Amino acid sequence: MELLLDIGNSRSKARLHDAGLLTEIQLENISSEQWPLINAVYCASVAADSRVLAIRDQIPPAIPFIHIRSEAQAFGVTNSYQQPHLLGVDRWLALVAAAELYPNTDLLIADAGTALTIDWLNASGVHQGGWILAGQKLQQEAVLSKTAKVFSAELETEQLCPATDTATALYQGAIAALVGAIRQAWAIKPTQLIILTGGDALLLQKYLTDLPVRLEPQLIFQGLARYIQPN
Repeated sequence: MELLLDIGNSRSKARLHDAGLLTEIQLENISSEQWPLINAVYCASVAADSRVLAIRDQIPPAIPFIHIRSEAQAFGVTNSYQQPHLLGVDRWLALVAAAELYPNTDLLIADAGTALTIDWLNASGVHQGGWILAGQKLQQEAVLSKTAKVFSAELETEQLCPATDTATALYQGAIAALVGAIRQAWAIKPTQLIILTGGDALLLQKYLTDLPVRLEPQLIFQGLARYIQPN
């Protein structure tokens, strides 16, 4: 059994990997009886090193701790960055997992979290580049930080429409920007499938029902799991 860690800018997530099965778990809830059953920890992080070290300190030192980083090429996937390590490891792992789940398929991969990242992967496994923009909460925070009379609210609506109050206008504007970015990405370089993952994936999916969308909530962890038996 292995422990997989996804350390993000907003929060950290963990899964136990056992014979191909992924189980959600909170790091602090791992019992003293479970730790000896864990063979290794595989970690992907886009957060500051200090945060990784703080989490590392919670893990028994005898357990191997493997810090995964973006590569130029692995598992049949080719990184398009001239400096491969500068591609966010979350994006890299999404590419690795998507290529395994949907081989020989042109893919658009959208990871909707703190940021929305959009990446193209062709059927040969070659990364074709991508985009990064602020996620829906970050967009709202940016507006709120620069305006005195704008406020927000948690408002999930069934469709995008012109808003008649400020909180709804801010929320729907952020969603419209994300949905619009995904639609524009697919319009300029269409693919066979659009893969959605990340905390806001389910929210965005309902505004993209006319496109070939597949929801893959475990995509980053599936990419991490690829490193357990790399050959």
